[in-house]
Amino acid sequence: MSAKVNIRQAAACLLLLAAIGCGETAPPVAEVTQSVYVDTDTMQAIVADTATQTPAVHPVTGKRTLQPALYCPKCERWHAIPSVEQINRKPGATRCPKTGAEMTADGPWPE
Repeated sequence: MSAKVNIRQAAACLLLLAAIGCGETAPPVAEVTQSVYVDTDTMQAIVADTATQTPAVHPVTGKRTLQPALYCPKCERWHAIPSVEQINRKPGATRCPKTGAEMTADGPWPE
């Protein structure tokens, strides 16, 4: 009979532990305010305020020459990418044009 009691106590503990975590909310997600872009005039990667329209306005020149960029871990460079609509239509649009590796938004930001 003590085995049944131990099983019931263990089940009660598990339910209690599960209930403790149920009222928690997820921490707020940080808002992204800056992104990496490639200036299509100079082909240099820069960090600028995130824009909803591309090409974005270059903060120094005032021209619309900034394209969103992804990082290639193989060649260790940021590359301009097409618009989201083109990425969805064109297979391989997020692959590096030089190495063919899959590019990512995570990479060392340019200085």
